[in-house]
Amino acid sequence: MMRKKLNDFMLIMAIVAIVMSMTSCATILDGRKNTIKVEMGSPEAAQVFLDGEYIGESPFKIRISKFKLQEGSLIEIKKEGYETLVYKVHRSPHIGYVVADMLTGVIPLIVDVADGNIYRPNTRKIEYELIPFNRVQKQSAKTKLSPKQ
Repeated sequence: MMRKKLNDFMLIMAIVAIVMSMTSCATILDGRKNTIKVEMGSPEAAQVFLDGEYIGESPFKIRISKFKLQEGSLIEIKKEGYETLVYKVHRSPHIGYVVADMLTGVIPLIVDVADGNIYRPNTRKIEYELIPFNRVQKQSAKTKLSPKQ
């Protein structure tokens, strides 16, 4: 009877060890969303889009699924009468999670890389200044003028 309990306990501990080794720091600590903060810019109350989908009016802070905010995603800031500003999202590994995963073993690092939780977007805090169309047109007109012959 005592041997059976010991075997059951060892089995449970082995399962716990396997589960613990299959988890990873970024997956446990960081969740499945990234935060993007759009600061007050010029002009105020510009519309912000992620891959063509409206996500808010500046200034605001939003948590977006890591599966939606991918490498190459486009964040656009628009306001009528102004040139649209476009940010291309690039993601890079979060060095703290890489180190923590390496200290706990190779499997957690593989899990974090495979599920994408180890990556952070470069566009976490966005500050913007949109250029009015009339200023863009004046600059274009100046460059298009050629000297008289």
